[in-house]
Amino acid sequence: MTEDKLQDHKTPAIYRCAYPAPYPEVKVTAPNPYYATLLLEDYAGQVSELSAINQYVYHHVVLEPDFEEVADLLECIALVEMHHLEILAETILMLGVDPRYRTIAKNETEQYWDASFVYYGTSLCDRLTADIASEWAAIANYRRHQNMINDPYIRNILERIILDELHHIMLFNQMVDKYCRPQMQRE
Repeated sequence: MTEDKLQDHKTPAIYRCAYPAPYPEVKVTAPNPYYATLLLEDYAGQVSELSAINQYVYHHVVLEPDFEEVADLLECIALVEMHHLEILAETILMLGVDPRYRTIAKNETEQYWDASFVYYGTSLCDRLTADIASEWAAIANYRRHQNMINDPYIRNILERIILDELHHIMLFNQMVDKYCRPQMQRE
């Protein structure tokens, strides 16, 4: 296949859903199970990349028949969240912990990811509002974990992911402005 044909098969749309900056190398200073336990929350906790992926894919599917533009954006953002999931999995593994879809409580009990963590919603605006709220909640968790982790490589990874989450909020707000604000003004 020629280079031109290869270019045609790429999905450049995903680049509009990621903040335009490179990701740092996935690296840690040393294995650290405590740091891995913190990152498991971001990876597969209630407010996590895994929850965001599943929520956005669900919203994409149910909104696609009536709101193709929003559905396409949700699919695009879900792909970026999948990249975050992969980055966190690699980091957790380097820290010495198996990146299964779970969190580990202080008493060492595991809670596996559950589909009840997804906000299913009832309407377009309800779903977009929930998606924005989940991005803000993820940012708060990442900031909290940055403050608890004394590894510059992990802190840089989390900072880069936060840039994407802030970008997602901007993109979701554009959809709210387009589809929800006019509806609220009519009511």
